[in-house]
Amino acid sequence: MALPVLAMQAIKNRPKVKVSPTATNILVASGLTIGVFFLVRSLVRGYKRNHRERHALRPGNPANFATRLKMAFENDNAFGWGTDEELVFQTIELIPSISMMRKVERAYRDLYGSNLSADLKSELSSEEFAIVQQIINSKT
Repeated sequence: MALPVLAMQAIKNRPKVKVSPTATNILVASGLTIGVFFLVRSLVRGYKRNHRERHALRPGNPANFATRLKMAFENDNAFGWGTDEELVFQTIELIPSISMMRKVERAYRDLYGSNLSADLKSELSSEEFAIVQQIINSKT
């Protein structure tokens, strides 16, 4: 019983920490600045995603290729799992140039928040990934 009493006395007798009004203002301003930064970043990402989604139905648009690749990764075949590798190869072959491939990678990042190369590597076997890399490297 003595321990809680001693703990309460120690809490009451501890030295008080004083923060100057200037330090308080700096902390509040910093917190607000960080909050505004994350809010603006979220709004910009949402705008980019919505813009890409609106253009995803246009054939030849980078967002269209990115959407095709994501759909190939999330293929619902007869067993309900797996990647449609043939669709991945066909989509990569349809991309006309290396500059368009970079745009597709940006569109994929804007739409799905992940790196296309990393998703290709995780979804395909090493031999299939090597084939995709050869197709991409053969573009001019």
